[in-house]
Amino acid sequence: MISYLKWIGAGLVASALIVGGWKVNGWRLEAQAAEVLRLELRNELQRRVAEQVRVKQADDARLAAEAQLTAKEAEIAKGVKVVKETVVKYVKQNADCDLPEPVASQLQHLREGGEQ
Repeated sequence: MISYLKWIGAGLVASALIVGGWKVNGWRLEAQAAEVLRLELRNELQRRVAEQVRVKQADDARLAAEAQLTAKEAEIAKGVKVVKETVVKYVKQNADCDLPEPVASQLQHLREGGEQ
């Protein structure tokens, strides 16, 4: 009877070692997977930071271009104002020089990109 108990005890110890080894191997695999996930997370964070830097640089470039465009528009508007004032001041109206309505409307239509 004692020999049976020895064999049963040996079997229990062996099965406990197998189950324990299986569990430890599972922990090892989970640790490896966690390391891979940690590296992927770090790479994703670096990619997002780089993307935010690119977006900020593009936004800064857009704002600079917008400021230049606004300055040029103001300069052009000032020039147009001077020309309009000069034309009104020196060019007298002459009814003989006016275009008839059909011709003027066709010219306006062509200026807007219309076809003939």
